[in-house]
Amino acid sequence: MDILLNMKKYILAICVIYFLITLCVCPNTTASVPVIDHAKILNSKGYPTDTTEQIIEATKSKSYFIRYVALILLTERTGKKAIPELRKGLNDERMEVRWRAAHLLGTLGDKVGLERMREDLKHYAPNSGASITPDPNVQDQMRESEQKKNLRLYYGLHAAKVLAELNDRRGYELAVRMALTGEWAAQRSEAICVLVEIAKTEKETLAKEKIDPVSDLCAIAQFEKVRSVFRTLTSSVEELGVDSAVQILETAINSTHQSELMRNAAKRRLERVRAKIKAAENKAKESSG
Repeated sequence: MDILLNMKKYILAICVIYFLITLCVCPNTTASVPVIDHAKILNSKGYPTDTTEQIIEATKSKSYFIRYVALILLTERTGKKAIPELRKGLNDERMEVRWRAAHLLGTLGDKVGLERMREDLKHYAPNSGASITPDPNVQDQMRESEQKKNLRLYYGLHAAKVLAELNDRRGYELAVRMALTGEWAAQRSEAICVLVEIAKTEKETLAKEKIDPVSDLCAIAQFEKVRSVFRTLTSSVEELGVDSAVQILETAINSTHQSELMRNAAKRRLERVRAKIKAAENKAKESSG
């Protein structure tokens, strides 16, 4: 019975996570997703949002999801005035709230969440998520342990992404491992977002640190089999420099693991990138002329 109860809790947690993904996917992948009305979400749960004070009150809710959404809405409504509440969010008992608070602070130019995310990365993904051999004689405990581990590594990727946004690339090894071998599509998609964020770093810095996220993303483009993960990759790489985007998308177009439909979608994205290159070249010629 205990195992069944734990499984139900586990499945519920996964459902919540997939909903949260719609709120935190790579920025460029949200282009075709309807704008989320955070005020409407809070209102539907009985939380008024007419005033700043009411939204701040929602950040104190017993529900971590309400706290999560309230911090987003508070930042949307008040900008830098939300910083005090966001800083409080860094100490929230739930990881989802902490990393969202750290991310929002980063968008406001405040890097105070760095240390908290470093601690969370270390806590949720020790040894960069490397596997630990479980006891084969304890099957049920082994299964439950692996389930918890996968969830922890997913949380670790959230921390790694915020760190990457704040110019800290210590989650790189975890992201590569999860992007290539993660058991969940959600894990691999989040890992791709981390690698894309890291790939925005200047090439000289990446070379000095001996990391190559673009090559890793090309490997993912070549071998990924799940459509949703492949779509996350091809849509998010448009954020990168044109050379990197072209390299990754060309690899994706030649994938033997994806349907013609998905490869054609990647081809259209490549055409958009090349159109941007041509437009930039024409503009440069006009300026020089």
